[in-house]
Amino acid sequence: MKRLAWTCVWAALSLAGWGQTDRNLDETSVRSPHLGLVFGTMAPQGDWASQFGAFGQIGLMAGVKTEDNGYVYVKATSWSGADVNTIGLLSDLMNDQGYIIDNEGDIAQITVTGRGGQFGLGVGKVFPTAASNPNSGWLLKGGLGSIHHNVHFDYTENRIGPLEDDRVKGYDRMRWGAYAELWFGYWLMSSDQRINAFAGLSTGVAQTHSLRSINFDTFEPNEARLLEGWIGLEAGWVFHIYKRAQKEYWY
Repeated sequence: MKRLAWTCVWAALSLAGWGQTDRNLDETSVRSPHLGLVFGTMAPQGDWASQFGAFGQIGLMAGVKTEDNGYVYVKATSWSGADVNTIGLLSDLMNDQGYIIDNEGDIAQITVTGRGGQFGLGVGKVFPTAASNPNSGWLLKGGLGSIHHNVHFDYTENRIGPLEDDRVKGYDRMRWGAYAELWFGYWLMSSDQRINAFAGLSTGVAQTHSLRSINFDTFEPNEARLLEGWIGLEAGWVFHIYKRAQKEYWY
């Protein structure tokens, strides 16, 4: 997560000077390839919501807005920070007092959170309004891609043997699958080119498959297939990469 955050900051600094065009955005709809930073939160729905709370997300995207306001994009996001409510999690490692003992014989300090991510691509359309320039307006887009999520254990005091290396796979509830997503919000390319951003609501559904055959703590198999959904808020800052208009010379 920290590595992705630093990557986003580096991308922002590297692209800060690229988002200018000599065309008048108030009069002309322009083709605009761009890169962007994505931030937001998403709340699981259905069976997924019984195990995880809301995730925070951060990621990168790349897209193209065409001259006729069509839109294509690809994005990759990382999810983290969700509360975990999985029944029986780590129960086989707990003593009679409900504590987990680490390799040094001390009470283990463990932070348990949900993590995940998605990678996808999609298409959409920008619909200018009476109050916007031809390049801004309501944006409707839909996409397809892959999704994964799991339980993450963070402990820094001492080692905990059952949660190390491949043994953690018996506890992490890793799932992977395909998703479909619908997004609606506002796309802004300000006329003075100082503000290039978007914000909106997303909703999606995914069919996920368990990548673990059995859980070591409950000695029960995971659900082979689950239909999972989410709703979320997503916003981003965009760095346009314009091709400058050719200059005309008169003799």
